[in-house]
This record gives sequence, C-alpha cells and structure tokens, in this order.
Amino acid sequence: MTTCTTANGLTLTLTTLAPDEPHTTGADPGREHALVLLAGTLTSAGGTIDRDSPFSGPARGWYLPAGTTTAFTAGETGARIAYVSSPLPPGTPPTGSAPVLLGGPGAVVEVRGHGSWEREVTTLITPPLSVRLQLGETLARDGRWSTYPPHRHDTSNPPHETAMQEAFAFHLNPPTGFAVLLAYDDDHQVADATATVITDRALAAVDHGHHTLVGAGGHDLHYLWAATGEDPRLITRTDPAHAWIETTTPKGPSA
Repeated sequence: MTTCTTANGLTLTLTTLAPDEPHTTGADPGREHALVLLAGTLTSAGGTIDRDSPFSGPARGWYLPAGTTTAFTAGETGARIAYVSSPLPPGTPPTGSAPVLLGGPGAVVEVRGHGSWEREVTTLITPPLSVRLQLGETLARDGRWSTYPPHRHDTSNPPHETAMQEAFAFHLNPPTGFAVLLAYDDDHQVADATATVITDRALAAVDHGHHTLVGAGGHDLHYLWAATGEDPRLITRTDPAHAWIETTTPKGPSA
C-alpha cells in the first residue's frame, strides 16, 4: 500500500486486495471518500464491477458521502484499487446517505487538445454529487503531453482561478516506461521547472504552481487525479506564456 497526502489533507492511496479478500471502507463523518477499481473484480451488495486494467475502459467505483460505508470482496484474481479521502469543514452535512456507483459504460469521455497534446478525460465526481471532492482520470496515448498547456489552481481568484490541491496516481503501458511531471511557480519560467520522473504505479501531489505531464514515446500514460479546496469549483489558470496553443486547431493532412 502506498499513500500520498496534500498539504490540505487530501489523501490518495493505492492498495492491492488478495483473491476473495473482503474489505470495508468509509464511515468517517468528517471526510468524503471515493474508491476506484483499477484492475480486477469487486463484488458488493449492489453488484459486481470489473476492469482488466486502467487502459481497458472507463473507471468503475463508488463515491461515499461522509459517514457512509461500503463493503466489498475482491474476485478470484484479486483487485487493485485507489482510495481517495477528502476532509470537510466541521458540521458539513453529507450530500447523500448511501454510496453512489461511478463510471462504467455510461461514463462520458471527453477528448481535450489535439495532436501531440490530445488526451481522453473522464470526470467521475464533481459537486453537487460531492461537497468539495473532484475526481477523474486521464489517458494520454503514445507519449503525448497532458495537463497541457501548463496550468495552475493555487490562488483564490474566482471566476479566473480557484485554490485546489491535487493528487495523482500514475500507470504506464507498457509498465516499464516512464513519464515526466514538470512543476514551477509564477516567478519562474518552465526552464526553471522541477522535473519528477514518474514510473508505473507512482503517486504525486501538487500543492501549488503550474504543472504539466508528458509520457515517454511509445507508452500510454494513465492517471487518476483528485482535487479539493475551500471553493468546490476547479477553475484552472493557464500559464500565459503558453496559452496561445489553446487557440490553435488540428492540422489537416500534409500536402
């Protein structure tokens, strides 16, 4: 089991369940939770969900409002899951009284960007389903850029930007590959960015600053992302030096 935590208390944990292993999660009245199946099979009172890998279709899982629980059992081949927990202000009422099934065939996959920065984004949780938690997954194929152009969401300045901290869980296909996470503050340029090498099943947190990702050529990069902040809206601000690319359109076939 591996966990990363942001400065504002958001946690993202990856864990593996053995074949037929039972598990119960949730119940904390001061936090909202989500569980996402990455690979394997889980059976709960509400039915069975399965997934071959993070690359084999939209995520399935549950959103758990504060104070609720869900019990499930891994299938005969076990299960790999991601568990997200986000703090709430004292006295915040939950958004529901029972777990909510997420994803599956009805999930909406949005294509963002084009060419070398095209990726597929599936948003799983936003308010008003949750109180503050935002959760989704992104798939960038064959060495493409993602979370691109670089953006930030660390300053409360609505409607232009909101302050939210973010955690990521990464997977690569094939798993021997790597990706690079770049992060830098407003008073620096991308040339001064901190570069973090990402490997399969790595976790990372971004508390502040602009950030962007790129996978190694020939590899698909999948990441689960979770974000939370006092303002439940996730409003990003693109680095002005690179915002021009958002006005471009896909190029046609070469002559």
